[in-house]
Amino acid sequence: MTERAPKVALPVAGLFGAVSGAVVYYFLLPDWFPALATAATYAGASYFYLAFDIPLLGTHVKFTDRTDRVGYAVGLFGVSVGPLALSEYAGLSSSAVIGVVAWQLGLLAFLLLSATAAHRAS
Repeated sequence: MTERAPKVALPVAGLFGAVSGAVVYYFLLPDWFPALATAATYAGASYFYLAFDIPLLGTHVKFTDRTDRVGYAVGLFGVSVGPLALSEYAGLSSSAVIGVVAWQLGLLAFLLLSATAAHRAS
């Protein structure tokens, strides 16, 4: 990480968060609270992506044991379909479902990128 990277990454991440929150607010969930949560989540994820030059689609978690890989795959499947199952159960509209899925993708990106950044910084 260069010294200049956080200075540039923070405003760009803030802009990316604001744009993602605005898209959620105007097209998916016209409520300020989920839009703000989405904006903050994407701002945080994009900050770590930009400041630490982490590949977004690269491998962040590696398991060598086959049992661990199966456990990770099962858990990842549950995390992936969870919002769809809960949205269907709650009877949410399709735009609300897309909003929830968009937020969750940002959540996963934030958790992976921040953990990778923390490991690189230490």
